[in-house]
Amino acid sequence: MNLSKLIFSLALCALLAARAVFAQGDPFDDLIKTNTFPIHIQNGKLSGKGAELLESSLNDVQFVALGEEHNKRAVHEFGGALFRLLNEKYDFKHLALEEDAVWGKMLSEAAKKGGGEAVVKLALEFPNAFHLATENEMRMIGDVGKLSLAKNPIWGLNQVFGAAHVYARLVKIAPDGKARAVAERLLDQALEYEKERFAKNVHYLVAVARPEDFDALRSAFKPAKDSEAEFLIEQIALSNRIFAPYVARPRPSSAVFYESGKQRELNMKRLFAQSYRAAQKAGEKTPKVLAMFGQLHLYRGLSERTEQFTLGNYLSELANFNDLKSFHIYTAVDAEYVYKGAFARLAKIAAETAKNSDAAGALVDLRPLFDGARTGKEISPELRRLIMSYDVFLFLRDGATGSIERFRTPNYRWYPD
Repeated sequence: MNLSKLIFSLALCALLAARAVFAQGDPFDDLIKTNTFPIHIQNGKLSGKGAELLESSLNDVQFVALGEEHNKRAVHEFGGALFRLLNEKYDFKHLALEEDAVWGKMLSEAAKKGGGEAVVKLALEFPNAFHLATENEMRMIGDVGKLSLAKNPIWGLNQVFGAAHVYARLVKIAPDGKARAVAERLLDQALEYEKERFAKNVHYLVAVARPEDFDALRSAFKPAKDSEAEFLIEQIALSNRIFAPYVARPRPSSAVFYESGKQRELNMKRLFAQSYRAAQKAGEKTPKVLAMFGQLHLYRGLSERTEQFTLGNYLSELANFNDLKSFHIYTAVDAEYVYKGAFARLAKIAAETAKNSDAAGALVDLRPLFDGARTGKEISPELRRLIMSYDVFLFLRDGATGSIERFRTPNYRWYPD
């Protein structure tokens, strides 16, 4: 065979091999497609093969960890429908949120008394108290309050975001005139910034409140150990410390931000433990909880990017301790960055499945992908960690942000610029 014929033969073989690979498709993508199922959300209920997958996974589950994209309308529609399923079929009574503990109790009271409308009215009274403030989320909270038989169905596990509702409570429980005067002074100061949401385009608790304010409260209240006053003062002081690196100039090192994140994650776990024990004292042997937090907080093990041992890991281990299980759902909504990032392979296949079925979204069961992610050489580190940390990937077609129209006032800002 002369050289030209040899080159032609090699080229032909390469072309045929390439066509064969193309025809077969990527084996890992094929595995994703096999394990992707449409899910429908209608009248507050889940249906379709994705819902069947969820239900088949929930026996012996104590905690469902829903890693959310914040403030998205579809996420709260799904979250509300998921809680209804968990409540009606699996006796879940609690919803844990990325809100502070004081606000969580206030939300529980409002939701049980008046549902979503009462939660909205509470948000209008304290515009900065909500970390995540859309009417869709508030309606979901109201529905949970009405469905759950627990006294405190809403658990707030985050650091304090707005200060006015905490100071107002301190004014109410002040032991004497001196303590009341200190709390009232701080409440008046906070309301200059919080009577409308971020009225002065400043986050009061981050940029205005000072450690000396909390020293003044400690001195005036002289709170007993484990008292409500001590809890309120220490939670708001901790929040100020957690936020401090974000306004420090010059910008601190990454180690400082890491420590801030570590304090935040640890506080979430401690607040969860407090709520959990309170539910046990109220008669629940093993309280069942749906937790809705940003995706980074609900990985099993170390979180992607933050490298923190997460609240989600804590839930997983606690469920194991109780001879039960946790179930982790990673949520992504239809947005351009989803198709460009590390999870594009999942999102594109899920989006196609949802569209072809005219469904609200699609679930990718990650568990059958575990071994391929563990050993595969073409899997990105981020995708590998996702598959090995979460149970399912949920793609929702509606990428719209929730409504904030009822809260708009002349100086309103959703978040500072």
